[in-house]
Amino acid sequence: MTLLSNLLVLEASSKEDSSKIDNDAVKELRKNIKDGAQDLEQDWSNALELVHKAYKVAGIERPTPSERSGWTQYEELLQYGVEELADARKGFDSDWRMSSTVFKEAMEKRIKVRVYETSDKKGKGHTVEVKNMEEVIEMVRKQAGEKAYDVDVKEHDPSNCTINFSYQGIKRPYQVKLQRL
Repeated sequence: MTLLSNLLVLEASSKEDSSKIDNDAVKELRKNIKDGAQDLEQDWSNALELVHKAYKVAGIERPTPSERSGWTQYEELLQYGVEELADARKGFDSDWRMSSTVFKEAMEKRIKVRVYETSDKKGKGHTVEVKNMEEVIEMVRKQAGEKAYDVDVKEHDPSNCTINFSYQGIKRPYQVKLQRL
């Protein structure tokens, strides 16, 4: 049993992770990342793009997640890329962070709508940010429909409307008013 254990230990130690790149190559990649981040003519969409270009310029193949040592180095270089871009482009919220596919929704114009809920006894109000008034109306319709209420929307103008509710034809003493801010 001891011989078998020794063979397994010997075999495991002989299987070095060849994905780890040497220190000189890491220094070259870091230099490429720093230079790329400081080149303001380059319009990097994110740190990933910058790091991929650094690997390409250095002629080094990027590791895969199964190549553990190389992947760990790659993750460290991605973090370094974020830091360098943030430093060179003056902050984490600069244009370099935007990516049309990832942040498309954040770029869409949104409006503020004040929602007043009133009943015969009390009322309350809150403000929501939405794409348009119809989005709020659809949310109200969906919630009312789940409780089997009928909804009657009366639009006063494009920025104001009132929503009344009824149940089996009987008007309920509850109303929602929407006002675009």
